[in-house]
Amino acid sequence: MPDYLSPQQRAALTAVCRTILPEPASDAEATALDAATARMEQLIGAVPDAGDRKRLLTLLTLLGSSLANLLLSGRASGLPDLPRPERERLLLSWARSRIPLRRAGFQALKRLANVAYYCWPTTDGSHPAWHAAGYPGPSRAPGDLPETLPIMVVDRDATVECDVVVVGSGAGGGVVAGVLAEAGRSVVVLDKGPNPDPKKMTQVEGDMLRHLYLGGGMLMTRSGSMPILSGSCLGGGTVINYTTSFPLSERTRVEWDRVAGLALFSSQRFADSLDRVNDRLNVGTEWTTPGRRDEILERGLESLGWHVGIMSRNVTGCPDGTECGFCGYGCRSGAKNDMARTYLRDASKLGARLVPLCEANRVIVERGKATGVVAAVRGPDGARHRLTVRAQVVVAACGALHTPALLARSGISNRSIGRGLRLHPSTAIAGVFEERVEPWTGFMQTRYSDQFADLHDGYGAKFETVPIHFALPSSGFGWESGERSRRDFEQLGHSSIVGILLRDRDSGRVSVNRQGQPKVDYELSDYDVGHLRTALQGAAQVLAAAGAREMFSLHTPPVRAKPNGDGWLDRFMSDLDGNGYRQCRMSYVSFHQMASASMGSDPASSVVGETGESHDVRGLYVADASVFPTSSGVNPMITIMAIADHVARAIDERW
Repeated sequence: MPDYLSPQQRAALTAVCRTILPEPASDAEATALDAATARMEQLIGAVPDAGDRKRLLTLLTLLGSSLANLLLSGRASGLPDLPRPERERLLLSWARSRIPLRRAGFQALKRLANVAYYCWPTTDGSHPAWHAAGYPGPSRAPGDLPETLPIMVVDRDATVECDVVVVGSGAGGGVVAGVLAEAGRSVVVLDKGPNPDPKKMTQVEGDMLRHLYLGGGMLMTRSGSMPILSGSCLGGGTVINYTTSFPLSERTRVEWDRVAGLALFSSQRFADSLDRVNDRLNVGTEWTTPGRRDEILERGLESLGWHVGIMSRNVTGCPDGTECGFCGYGCRSGAKNDMARTYLRDASKLGARLVPLCEANRVIVERGKATGVVAAVRGPDGARHRLTVRAQVVVAACGALHTPALLARSGISNRSIGRGLRLHPSTAIAGVFEERVEPWTGFMQTRYSDQFADLHDGYGAKFETVPIHFALPSSGFGWESGERSRRDFEQLGHSSIVGILLRDRDSGRVSVNRQGQPKVDYELSDYDVGHLRTALQGAAQVLAAAGAREMFSLHTPPVRAKPNGDGWLDRFMSDLDGNGYRQCRMSYVSFHQMASASMGSDPASSVVGETGESHDVRGLYVADASVFPTSSGVNPMITIMAIADHVARAIDERW
């Protein structure tokens, strides 16, 4: 047991778990609750940002203090000293407080407690909540697992030389590595995450979040209003994303050129890059048979006469969909054409050296030119070693959060670094159906709707579905009591969502903390909330048209409705408005981060030029979602890869 908690804080944490989580109704549930309490303590200790961790400990101190609760909530007892009904009222007072910081504190504790409880099996390899929902848990691994990528082992301080060093190996860095290796360049790829091993893809959600996601899946904006999910492993987000392969729309391509003062995105050159990427990834609609989630979305949309489209996916030979529901934790069948199966493997076969568990500290800049990278590598024995990579070209491709941080740590002072961040906020309305849905099954995503994608000037929201196991509802479902949460999770097998992917017009910012790590400031604007509200109303209509017997929002507490009788929708929307949409009143998640080191012709308002080269440092390029001029409005993988293909070819042309 970690010893960073005081006895008072540990008592408060135990009380939080025994309030947010259901009252045990069996020995198995009591065992699961005890395990979750211990695990929640471990999760707090693993929170990636020291400031966030300190705030959580302070919150536990306050909840455990009689005096603090008297001043803040009018109850002259610490949380551990109250009976359960009083504890629930006290936590709800934090959840509904007029003070955003208190709401954020509650949301953080709720997420941690739920994830600790629901996302790991108990001693029998299952979980009582899984049994209640009819959730089978992880499936048996296929017999023929894909091979892991070969890597370069660093077991001592070392210096290596190459033509190009690429920091990051996801949709951007992987493509750059593959294209330049094919052009005959010697390439070294560094990634702070591990080398994904299909043998270790257990599909246990808690383990996979900690192993394959940035910050163990615990990263969030500084206000606590939005969790941020991003891949952190060789292959980056392509390993854990949902295979959705949208092209950037023609309208957005024209907008980006106008905003950035470029002639790239609407050019034939960019179109050729898109075609090459689509061909290499085998993007198409062959493996798009809808599962029950997508059937429900399609049924509701068609009943209303609204747009419904078939997803394009970067897969080859998907299995029947049972295994595919876990694809957000890595593809064990080898059907997903991620970087590990395509560009990185191509690069490796051509001699590229791949270094996982390697965090780039800074770019080496000499006489105004990038000449390499200084990094720290965790060796096979767990020790950290200094790795210096000397190169003629440096490519930053470590994502829209870590690329700005790397540039800032390297002393690059361009004022646009970190500005313009978009997060594609995502939320949902959940519906409960008489029929069995089993939303954890089926292909990842096969249907979508653009009915509300252009509400004003190309901005609005897409409707999509996602596989629902226990991690997403653990984070996203609202809370009003332990018993009501029990019922919501028990109904998971009969539930589905209409997910909302918002194209955000207005931006946030990435900056760095004292340790040089990224911190994210972002809140929804009035403009974007207006589009979100319209989409929420549309999502409720889709669920009603599809036959949902009831539905609920992701507020705390949830807004619930039974879609029958006159005026139900107006009442539902009025209640949503009353609960509000910002600053920890409703659950969101960011699956896509972009536009924090934008591409443009003017060095005063952008970070890189049309080829991806830094305005400030020669030989330093950026090739990831950071360079987007605004939000893409679609799942960004294909756009990132096309930009990376363009940047890599521009580098090779200038060689």
